[in-house]
Amino acid sequence: MNNLLQKFAVTALSVTMVTSSFGLIVSPNAAYAAEDTAATTSTGVTQAYESLFQTDNVIDINVTIDDADWESMLESPLDKDYKKVSVEVDGNKLDNVGFSTKGNLTLKSVASMEDSDRYSFRLKFDKYDKTQTLLGLDKMVLNNNYADPSYMREVLHYEALRSIGMDVPMTNYVNLYVNGELVGFYTGVEAVDDSYLERNYGEDYEDGVLYDTDERSYLQYEEGSDYSTLTEDLGTDENKTKLKSFIKTLNDMPEGEKGDIESVLDVDSALQYIAGNMVFGNYDSYNGDKGHNYMLYSDADGKFTVVPWDFNMSFNGYSGGGGRGTTTTGSTTTNTNATNVSVDEPVLGISMENVPMINNLLAVPEYKEKYLNYVNELTDYLEGIQDRITELADVIRPYVEADPTKFYTTEQFESNIAYSANADAAGGMGGTPPEGFEGMTPPEGMEGMTPPEGFEGMTPPDGTTPPSQPDGTSGTEATDAAASTGNTQTRPGGNFGGGGGMGSMAAGSLTTFALNRLANLQEQLGREVTPLPETTEDAGSETSTETGTTDKTISVTLDGQTISFPDQDPLEQSGRVMVPVNAILEALGAEVTWDKTAKTVTAVLNDQTLVLQIGSSTATVNGETLDIDAPAIIQNSRTLVPVRFISEGLGLTVDWDQAAAQVSLTSK
Repeated sequence: MNNLLQKFAVTALSVTMVTSSFGLIVSPNAAYAAEDTAATTSTGVTQAYESLFQTDNVIDINVTIDDADWESMLESPLDKDYKKVSVEVDGNKLDNVGFSTKGNLTLKSVASMEDSDRYSFRLKFDKYDKTQTLLGLDKMVLNNNYADPSYMREVLHYEALRSIGMDVPMTNYVNLYVNGELVGFYTGVEAVDDSYLERNYGEDYEDGVLYDTDERSYLQYEEGSDYSTLTEDLGTDENKTKLKSFIKTLNDMPEGEKGDIESVLDVDSALQYIAGNMVFGNYDSYNGDKGHNYMLYSDADGKFTVVPWDFNMSFNGYSGGGGRGTTTTGSTTTNTNATNVSVDEPVLGISMENVPMINNLLAVPEYKEKYLNYVNELTDYLEGIQDRITELADVIRPYVEADPTKFYTTEQFESNIAYSANADAAGGMGGTPPEGFEGMTPPEGMEGMTPPEGFEGMTPPDGTTPPSQPDGTSGTEATDAAASTGNTQTRPGGNFGGGGGMGSMAAGSLTTFALNRLANLQEQLGREVTPLPETTEDAGSETSTETGTTDKTISVTLDGQTISFPDQDPLEQSGRVMVPVNAILEALGAEVTWDKTAKTVTAVLNDQTLVLQIGSSTATVNGETLDIDAPAIIQNSRTLVPVRFISEGLGLTVDWDQAAAQVSLTSK
């Protein structure tokens, strides 16, 4: 995009943020739509399919597939074989379209689940007819949000990069139907294929070559190397001549000087990509130990552009590569979580020296200044993130609630987009499970199983460092495929049971990380620091919250003894006091168990047995069904239940002192 358009987009975004502070919220898409409309003034080609990919757009995709093909796909998802289908995309009908599963570690994880077939998919519109496209689009992907309870990480990161003028894939939201049945609510992403390249680089794109990256694509020069982790995706580069020239020139940059790098690299694209990963805590990328999730497109002259890809673990969804905790060097202890990564060293889990596209570029003063400008622009975007999350949540909430196969409960969706003062801002996947789940055992028959290939170095849920892999790299992707739970729903051609709220790679609160990261960046950049929200979770706070109506921290006593709630205070919701289930039941002396399949909490105390199902409006006491005036909820990764019901169901009397915000439980 030319400089004039870039300034226009950034100015429009700034206006959006200013007006939102006065109560008028204007979608950032206004800026992006203007940018796309004028795309023909650059080298790119405007495509009709762009109308489908507005960030806040929700479209329907209907796939009609032969039952035998559908069953075959679900029985052998790792094959990723294309099946010939008919599709209708937002009213546009096409036959002879390729449809397949997609992914790597996430695909393997879902494939190993017993209660879910919620895969990510690809639609290749020109698979069987090279002249066929969808309004000019040849390929799109449908991502299942396996690691993201918010459904927003990928969309927001792409949107932010677009706001600073970077060429990136477009996104939307999709209700996916297969043979007339709703499979789930997905994130749609424009694939980096011919149509993407033509849209961004013009009709001569075919003279260039596109490279995809596997893990460990660090771009370090190695004499005689074939760089096997970088694979040609489109076009031809004889013996990888252009690629090798780029990597050698990058590594040969004189310290602190440009050298010949601008002849082989669009430096701005690299700086934008690096800045985005750092600002939004995306370390399942070149900025982290995996060294992947980007592409490289070379034009006919051998000049490469960085193309971002796969942001589903952005906003600190990836805890690998030292993503949490501290490291000690000599007498100095340095926090190494994504919340406070230094803008001067935008890496995590890997040293600067091992990633020359970061180290060598930022050593050049001019490039460092450009990079810091991008960091500041992305921090501008982050200053409006809470309003943007709220705006986007209002759009997608009904679809999330109706999603029949979602990996997370609606309560977990709400928790993931809410700010929590007590939540670990370092977050990361494998975050704290809901109370009562901590000691959850793997599904029957999987206790001692060997992890699928590529999962050997899984990060334990508490973020501890996993054992090294045979090649010496750290296996840091937490992908416990056995941890997902959910109700089993038998459907034609496969089981699409929802994850039931225990998606095994669940990231921490998007909003909590974003606001903590914002404050840290503002401090590093010398900007005015935005105070973090105050909630009743703060020690001694008497500030009300959206969910609680009392202005004091609620206390609970049992026979005069105060019950401790270390992670999540009780709250008042719609006139009912909700308490963390394990803390109160254990204080009662009850034996508590969790059934991962039925999603039920069972508490046994003397001759009383209470069974409570998450999200249900009924429960049982000694087999008798009782109505619940407020179903159990998830708040800040803790399961909360109505204190009056659970206490009276186990034979206690309950007194509530509104003025003192105190619940008194007394044994009968």
